[in-house]
Amino acid sequence: MDMSVKVNLSPDEQGFTGRECPKCYKYFKVKFGTGLPTSICHCPYCGYTGDHNEFFTKDQIEYAKSMALKEVMDQVIEPELGKLERSFKELERATRGGFIQIKVKTQRSPVRLSLKYYQEKELETYVTCDNCGLEFAIYGVFANCPDCDMLNASVIFRKSIEVAHKRIHLLDSIKDEAELQEAILEDALSGGVSSFDALGKVLQSRYSTIFPEKPKNLFQNLTALSDALSKSVGKSLSDIIGKEDFEFLFKMFQVRHIYEHNMGVIDDDFVRKVPNLGYLKGRKYPLEQDEIEKALTLILETGNKILKIKGDEIE
Repeated sequence: MDMSVKVNLSPDEQGFTGRECPKCYKYFKVKFGTGLPTSICHCPYCGYTGDHNEFFTKDQIEYAKSMALKEVMDQVIEPELGKLERSFKELERATRGGFIQIKVKTQRSPVRLSLKYYQEKELETYVTCDNCGLEFAIYGVFANCPDCDMLNASVIFRKSIEVAHKRIHLLDSIKDEAELQEAILEDALSGGVSSFDALGKVLQSRYSTIFPEKPKNLFQNLTALSDALSKSVGKSLSDIIGKEDFEFLFKMFQVRHIYEHNMGVIDDDFVRKVPNLGYLKGRKYPLEQDEIEKALTLILETGNKILKIKGDEIE
């Protein structure tokens, strides 16, 4: 007898359903009903592509097996055992009063099967794909969309810069706290540079022909990044974003460096790289809100232009 059992997998409280790559075995979640109308799934981590039916998690499979077994027990085995029990009773009645009598005594307890329930895991980053609209969740930060296979770097990068901008908005509530204001501006600038560096690391790992893997902190060293782009796409970073913006961004990256490593005090290395500020040597670089906001905006614009690099051309 052929029998098929349909098992529904319930999403979590946020509407996400767990997936597990059959190749790298890493876990992620998608919200069905968003994104593309497709049965194809791309692993956001290793890029494996296959039908969504290949991406069930181990817990989902165990739950489905227990549900199917219960259904078979309820719909097939229990009724058949009931039929067998009734046939023995009929045989007992048929031989009652005869030379040979058959007496049947049955004692059957219902079989109780425990269902193997599961709970979807919490993940670190929730993303809505800019390209296809799929809502998905991953470990880590950067990954490809499971529907359209586009890298989510631009979404995460933009969100990170937005967070840095929001930090600056806190200044309105602490106008009389100079030290706290400076700490917020320093934190915002550091967050912007760190976001740019994180974007660079994922681009270096995926597109090493354009963004060489060494030096490791390529996106913190704008001169090295500019040289790398000149070699790979024929345009320097100064060509891509403009000489004036490049020089300003270069200065602000150096400002971030002295705040990270020298408490904001301008040293010989800073003066060597930004000689027009040599008169400030030995003094703390004064952080200004307008300058930090401009730097964050430029970091975002620069990152977006770099993300548009295709092959040997810049769109």
